[in-house]
Amino acid sequence: MLINLDDTANIFNTLIEESPMPIALYIGENMVIQVANRAMLKAWGRDASVIGKELALALPELKDQPFLNILNQVRNTAVAYEAKEDKVVLLNDNVLQTFYFDFIYKPLMDTEGKVWGILNNATDVTELVNAKFKVEQSEALFRQMIYDAPVAIGILRGRDLIIEDANDDLLKIWGKSKAVIGLKLLDGLPEIIGQPFPELLLQVYDSGVAHYGYETMARLERNGVLGDFYFNFVYDPILDQDGQVSGIMVVANEITLQVISKMEAAKSEERFRNFLYDIPMATAYYETENIIIRLANDEMLRFWGKDKSVIGKTVEEAIPELNVQPFVGILKEVYRTGVTYHADQEEARLLVDGQEEKRWFSFTYKPLKDSNGEVYAIIHAAMDVTKQVQLQRQKDEFLGIASHELKTPVTSIKAYAQVLERMIRNEGDEKKANMVRKMDQQLNRLTGLIGDLLDVTKIQSGKMTFNPVEFNFDAAVEEIVGEMQHISSKHRIICSLSSKAVVYADKERIGQVIINFLSNAIKYSTDANEIDVTTFNQDGEVVLGVKDYGIGISKDMQHLVFDQFYRIDGNLQHTYPGLGLGLYISAEIIKSEGGRIWVESTAGQGATFFFALKIKSIR
Repeated sequence: MLINLDDTANIFNTLIEESPMPIALYIGENMVIQVANRAMLKAWGRDASVIGKELALALPELKDQPFLNILNQVRNTAVAYEAKEDKVVLLNDNVLQTFYFDFIYKPLMDTEGKVWGILNNATDVTELVNAKFKVEQSEALFRQMIYDAPVAIGILRGRDLIIEDANDDLLKIWGKSKAVIGLKLLDGLPEIIGQPFPELLLQVYDSGVAHYGYETMARLERNGVLGDFYFNFVYDPILDQDGQVSGIMVVANEITLQVISKMEAAKSEERFRNFLYDIPMATAYYETENIIIRLANDEMLRFWGKDKSVIGKTVEEAIPELNVQPFVGILKEVYRTGVTYHADQEEARLLVDGQEEKRWFSFTYKPLKDSNGEVYAIIHAAMDVTKQVQLQRQKDEFLGIASHELKTPVTSIKAYAQVLERMIRNEGDEKKANMVRKMDQQLNRLTGLIGDLLDVTKIQSGKMTFNPVEFNFDAAVEEIVGEMQHISSKHRIICSLSSKAVVYADKERIGQVIINFLSNAIKYSTDANEIDVTTFNQDGEVVLGVKDYGIGISKDMQHLVFDQFYRIDGNLQHTYPGLGLGLYISAEIIKSEGGRIWVESTAGQGATFFFALKIKSIR
């Protein structure tokens, strides 16, 4: 742009127009828009045609908002009005959207002191405000999680270990009231001076490495009396946005009674038996490498469907139905290696009232060792989670059935829509025909969502089928790209296919992954017009990459993109529709084919999605 540097007015107008800050000038009682630079027009979601119009007519959505009244007040009083992070609803892309601005309405006065116009300067702080809301929501949720947690939790801040928060359970453990909140830890709990905990906390703060304490004794004052108590606890460092330690989360579980019981049990077998019997969780005690049942409480006998006659027998003898299941072998391995075994939602088949039933348990086999480190027994603790597993399966079955039931009517509706479009188009009514075509496009989206739900239920139930064949990888990619290019006229898909690889996999499923990559690249790069697709060989694998020039994915979010139902945070959820299942399904397909899948991206600079498969041969 050429500017006459001697033309001051021209320079001034250029400065306003090119300013990244939204600027507008309103004149007269009706607030006619005399000036509005590009930044202001962009903020309004309007073009230059609004210049010369009354503000109320140019932006009718302001009618029920306070800004027109504020402008009149500024005009009448000649007093400027300034606001920070003020909410405004504007019509953008034909959709009412919420924005936040820092802005000033400044009255401009003539030589007689009368207001002839109002200058409006603004700064769009929508992203900042939304980020602040998100942080506040996260902070509130974090606080609520602390208060609702079933264990004792507290937050210590800074190297002075200021007690920032502590839930009721932790205050109960400390024997303190909420009056200690805000105090230094040593001021609130002076009795721990001389004990190892302050030093351990500072080590965690300085090193950034968590500390785990098991069955640790602490002397604490409760009801004015010092006593010995035992805890399992964690000192977990809290990192700020820069990765620096800003505080420590304290998580504690008092196990004083358990430890005392264990000590007494070591002195007295009878006490030990009572300890096991009194535990509300199903518990058994096995001895020798043959896994002889020495103790089993009533809850465990109920799980087995047995009575006390099993005591003194091996598990193989007492519960023969377990012999064709892995549990006896696992118990013997725990006894041999001394390594604890834990399982969540493990299926077991047990005899209940003479009938074999499937049950699911979460359980632990914990080896007990003597002073020489030799295993002498195993503690077995179990919890029946059958109801939870059945509810999960019912949910998955419901999703599967619902998806199947939706598929048939949607397919019929789609067929009717296509027939209706042809009939209307033949009658010459293009407007109505185009409306039906748009309805058909929405049905395509709905069909895709239903297909994704069906695939998810198949994955979770292990029923997704694969029909592997040998096929030319580059040719398959080229065919899919050609189909996708017809769908998207805005984006040019540029291919560089050099693998010449033949793979042995399910061609349709692999195609499903490629289509998902391309669809996402188109969807998330609305401001770009190119997509790059490459294939190449590397270490016995063929690698496919789809690169877009869109919004990108931040480093801290990349590990989530292949999770079920993951979607972009914030307002962009509405900009980019979908259930967040496509990449999850793609990842499961590639894993099932023995391949790898990953993403490389920088926020705001696009993303490249990759997957790799083993090569069968090279052509």
